Amino acid sequence: MDYFERLESETHKLYEIANEARSKGLDVELETEIPLAKDLAERVEGLVGPAGVAKRIKELEQEFDSREAVAFEIAAEIACQETTETGAKAEAERQAFADQGLRTALAILTEGVVAAPLEGISGVKIKDNADGSKYVAVYFAGPIRSAGGTAAALSVLLGDKIRVATGLGRYQPTDDEIERYVEEVDLYESEVTNLQYSPTADEVRFAARNIPVEVSGEPTDQIEVSHSNLPRVETNNIRGGALLAMVEGVIQKSKKILKIANNLGLESWGFLAEYAKGIGSEKEEPKEEEETNVVQEEVDEIEDDVIDKKALFEHSKYIQDVIGGRPVLGYPSEKGGFRLRYGRSRNTGLATMGVHPATMELLEFLAVGTQLKIERPGKGNCVVPVDSIDGPIVKLKNGEVRKLYSIHDAREVKNKVVEILFLGDMLVAFGEFLRNNQPMLGSCWCEEWWIECIRNSDKYQSLSDEEKEAFNLNAMQTRHFTVEEAFEITREFDVPLHPDYTYYYNDISIEDLISLKEWLDTKRDYLDDGYQKGEDLKLDLSYQKRILEVLGLCHKMEDGKVVIEKNDAYALLSTVSGDYSSYISGNHTKLKVVDVLCETLDFEIKDKAPCYIGTRVGRPEKSKERLMKPAPHSLFPIGNEGGSRRLIAEAARKGKIQVEIARRQCTNCQLSSFKAICPHCGAPTVIGAAGKKTINLAAMLRKASENIGVRKVDEVKGVKGLISEDKLPEPLEKGILRAKNNVFTFKEGTIRHDSTDLPLTHFIPSEIGVSVDKLLEMGYENDCYGNPIENEDQIIELKVQDLVVSTNCGDYLVGVANYIDDLLEKFYDMDRFYNVESRTDLIGHLVAGLAPHTSAGVLGRIVGFTTARGCYAHPYFHSAKRRNCDSDEDSVLLLLDALINFSKSYLPSTRGGSMDAPLVLSTRIDPEEIDDESHNLDVFERFPLKFFEESQKPLKPQEIVDMGLIDNVSMHLGTDLQYHDLMFSHHTSSIHAGPKVCLYKQLTTMKDKVDAQIHLAELLRSVDQRGVVESVLSSHFLPDIMGNSRAFSKQKVRCTKCGAKYRRMPLTGKCTCGSNLTLSVSKGSVTKYLDISRELVNRYPVNHYLEQRLEIQEFGINSLFESDKSKQSSLDVFFG
Repeated sequence: MDYFERLESETHKLYEIANEARSKGLDVELETEIPLAKDLAERVEGLVGPAGVAKRIKELEQEFDSREAVAFEIAAEIACQETTETGAKAEAERQAFADQGLRTALAILTEGVVAAPLEGISGVKIKDNADGSKYVAVYFAGPIRSAGGTAAALSVLLGDKIRVATGLGRYQPTDDEIERYVEEVDLYESEVTNLQYSPTADEVRFAARNIPVEVSGEPTDQIEVSHSNLPRVETNNIRGGALLAMVEGVIQKSKKILKIANNLGLESWGFLAEYAKGIGSEKEEPKEEEETNVVQEEVDEIEDDVIDKKALFEHSKYIQDVIGGRPVLGYPSEKGGFRLRYGRSRNTGLATMGVHPATMELLEFLAVGTQLKIERPGKGNCVVPVDSIDGPIVKLKNGEVRKLYSIHDAREVKNKVVEILFLGDMLVAFGEFLRNNQPMLGSCWCEEWWIECIRNSDKYQSLSDEEKEAFNLNAMQTRHFTVEEAFEITREFDVPLHPDYTYYYNDISIEDLISLKEWLDTKRDYLDDGYQKGEDLKLDLSYQKRILEVLGLCHKMEDGKVVIEKNDAYALLSTVSGDYSSYISGNHTKLKVVDVLCETLDFEIKDKAPCYIGTRVGRPEKSKERLMKPAPHSLFPIGNEGGSRRLIAEAARKGKIQVEIARRQCTNCQLSSFKAICPHCGAPTVIGAAGKKTINLAAMLRKASENIGVRKVDEVKGVKGLISEDKLPEPLEKGILRAKNNVFTFKEGTIRHDSTDLPLTHFIPSEIGVSVDKLLEMGYENDCYGNPIENEDQIIELKVQDLVVSTNCGDYLVGVANYIDDLLEKFYDMDRFYNVESRTDLIGHLVAGLAPHTSAGVLGRIVGFTTARGCYAHPYFHSAKRRNCDSDEDSVLLLLDALINFSKSYLPSTRGGSMDAPLVLSTRIDPEEIDDESHNLDVFERFPLKFFEESQKPLKPQEIVDMGLIDNVSMHLGTDLQYHDLMFSHHTSSIHAGPKVCLYKQLTTMKDKVDAQIHLAELLRSVDQRGVVESVLSSHFLPDIMGNSRAFSKQKVRCTKCGAKYRRMPLTGKCTCGSNLTLSVSKGSVTKYLDISRELVNRYPVNHYLEQRLEIQEFGINSLFESDKSKQSSLDVFFG
């Protein structure tokens, strides 16, 4: 059976089980409430409608080349429908058509996944200008952010398309309305949060005056504007959604929107060209191709001899916000940081980058799935282990310099390290540069480049096929060569010296080179004497030892001598052997050390590290069940009767309680119940009005307990109240069974487990705990090289909807599966389905993946488990959720749980309530319909020689693509190869090697975390310890102290029992419920970083300005919390 047919067949079986359970009438509805969708068109219809639109979308997809064209045509067709009404009803219907058209089109643009068409658009209205003409107004809400800046801008563009199609006029703003936008942007940034792009007042005025539709919205924050009571603006508060659409959408994405508008023939958007001419283009879109000046600046900054370090710091955003406890691992382009290495392993790509597991073990702050904020390319990534790249080089307490090749090596020396000289490689896929449109950076000199030099040499090309096979070039990448073998290959094939014997020469100066040569000259006879005897080179200890350390050349200390292993000694003496005195003056001073060496040698050496990448640690990895706060077992309201733990049994002890709920009323006998089928006469029921009702909770709990035969109900937790519109409670039986299996419900009745998203295209059965027989049963037949699957050590390509979840996720899902089986057996009187005893029994079962900003689940299947705190899945799977893998966290749900227990009636009625809910299930991933970020995924096994050579030039990634030097997913869309043979260039022996939990999560107090952060800064050559201390103070602790001080002075009071908040203390001093009131901001939250900040200032020589800022804050806090007239003191004051 075909893979997708197999998945769909198993999905239909689960739907049959769920519908049979629902048909018993014990739930809100008689059928499962999650419709199936095979493709984008069906997802759009299931998400926003209207009915039958899927067929028309598919027709237009055949007619138009781009998704934008399909969306805009759909918007026009829906909006232009003829109305059968007259007068006001006709006007209302035309408005409804415009609203539906925009929502449907936006759903198409966001792949039918994101909740923005439902939640981000609050409405579309047709309003009047002063001259009597009519125009379109698009009302945005806060959740429009989930669509992204481009989609938000396209929503405005869609409004214009509807305006043109329906023959309406342009929006004519008044001066007050224009100034209102300017004020709102200023207030939003000062009082709410920063926008991704901060426009000038003139930029906002220019957009407000020229956008042909009104960009309005509902109030999102309780902050009033001075331009109030405007006739056409319904609120006096900030409209956050409208600002996001205008600023982060239209203004920030002006170039892209102008291009799309021109392609679609929309004539009202020519004004956007003014932004491209300089109104805001420097800050607007650094990824756009036209911005050659920005690109050149970034390329120039790579050159350390011409770089302005201060300017580079200001340019590097990642270093601007250093957080306490999350270390800086490398300053921008600083030597000794991560070395850029091009390539993709089976567990990298889609904003995930590889680091040697020895580096992860050494630093301890990096675990599998930990986020790094990076200098380039992009803003951030996730870290995963790749052990086929270079590991770190460290200096030990005894003076030894050692390269670490394994986790064992790192553990052996971890406590002996005094300096980390090099962090090792960071494996970055070419697709990351293509996605971010970042200029190419010089490739490091590595084994794969060296092999391509041999492959393209005249000598190798002259070999016969039999000789090439015997030479086995591909096996040479992992083979260790002696220095004589390396030099022999260099001379025989006329290629540069092997990377193992090429050191970081460009990290030293020409003066250092001369000094090193003088030191080596004292043992120049070694090559003719000691080396021939197999002895190591011994040099008298001298200051030049530091040059060896910076070169990354391993050596030991014995009896006061610097001892260099014979292979390294031969390479060093053979390379550093010329007269370099003439290179320290004149034009030669601009030459790099590698260039100087090449001019004096009869063989070539390459720059081992043209580029270093600055990094700092971001969010820690995560794999944990999703819980509401506090976590309930049942969506059953008990008010305040259940105490602080909200125990249903405690509330039941009070007998009858009063709660706000709704009942269902029988359409036949008129009796009320909570069931979809009347338990008295069997007729269907309808939802009644919600209101305060008295219920006999004791009797209900006792009956529910008897129904399912579970007597222990003491620990079952409910909710304080229902936040849904219908106010229908869950059956108590479900809560009892969840408590029995120690699992908890989420807002809409499902059970979730969240994990960090990680990419995986290939796996080894033994590493994920799956047997060969099970793989064959699931439809796997061959490994990635076409060989039949016969053992558990073969490398197998992962199918696009298969998942490798974390072991703790698997253990939690075992509890969920047992809960579902108990539910089927005890509540629905059906056969058990899962029958699992351990997590391995879950292999082959179906799940749904769901991202928080979306409303569409993606069908998946469990194929194995990882000990890492993350969920490995195919890049397509993550893109289908509109996610990448830069530390995003998404949910996994057992599919049968979602089908049986999810109900729209439980969703919150507030704005954003339908986000993070499986309103539709996508059963088949089509690579052409998912987020195009995965289209940049590299799918080749090796880079050609020309790629390495061209990477040394400041080219744009698209130029490399145009040269035909790489192969990625986009080149195979629409063919069978879009699903398989997605190969990788670098192997890794394990996808979960290295630490599983980073040090940040292991340490419990902020003091311990900061101490570890500063200690690591002391060890890293690529970081300045003082600078890290100052950054932590200036970007984290001081702003936190200041912000909490302001919050304390403006805080509200809240009730300790019901949680009600008051702007001012009531005259009675009590809440309306009779309970005590307390402050919402405590003294501890204001002073929590004060002591540690003072300690940092005292321990490290920070600049006086920071010290004085802290003193001012400390004085203010003391005056706030301490009385000037009376102060409590201990007896020690009086007795000395």
